[in-house]
Amino acid sequence: MWGEVTPAERLRSVTRRNVDDDRLAAAAADALAGFADEPASLVVACRRVLAHHRAHGALWWVCSRILAAADPAAAAHLAERELEADRTGDRLGASLPLLDEGEVVTVVGYTGTVDDALLERFDLVTMAVRVDGDDPFAALRRRRSDHAVRVVDSWDPVLEHTARLLVSATAIGPERALVPAGATEVLDLIGMGAREVWLVGGVGRVLPARVYEMIVSSLGPESEFEEISMQRFDRVAGPRGLERPADATARVDSPVVPELLRPLG
Repeated sequence: MWGEVTPAERLRSVTRRNVDDDRLAAAAADALAGFADEPASLVVACRRVLAHHRAHGALWWVCSRILAAADPAAAAHLAERELEADRTGDRLGASLPLLDEGEVVTVVGYTGTVDDALLERFDLVTMAVRVDGDDPFAALRRRRSDHAVRVVDSWDPVLEHTARLLVSATAIGPERALVPAGATEVLDLIGMGAREVWLVGGVGRVLPARVYEMIVSSLGPESEFEEISMQRFDRVAGPRGLERPADATARVDSPVVPELLRPLG
């Protein structure tokens, strides 16, 4: 993929990507494999890319698995394959029910995973909510589906007819999740009226408590993300399909690496 490009140049390319780039974590895994033969440089490279994308849970998952592995290159390529093969979107699309007349699916945090879920669900009327931490227009310009999605504000009356409220998470801990800033306000306004509220995760989003806490503590006051209690969600949508929050958060496949628990600077 990279030809004669050096590992350092690959890493710089990854750090320049937008945090909402759906392939960021997979691209990082591919780039970090180039540092596998130099353990000290690999640690520095992981910390450098995390410093640029502090809220990206799947990126922390990638770096943790690589640094904890006996064979970092093999771990990097395995992580890349698992991210590329993530079936969360497909399983989410199959789980969304048929709606009654006038009902809508409401999304906070329109991601590639949500777009994949809608690829073949032309029967659903979908609303993407504009909040402080997420402007859906950028994601909608990159989408693969032809599904009509209407962008609305949190006070729009149409949201009173929400059958399923989907909230995308960038990182999920044992008791709380990191979601776009403004999601809590949307839940306060329409969460009680929605039939169910689902948290949308994916490969690499569920993290150990210490790693999740490190992510939260590394964010600045101007962060585009906020925390929300897992108790506010009826289900979590992930690679295995829909699960109860307690079951989803128990499926942690990321180690805790001491080198990543120091402040990123």
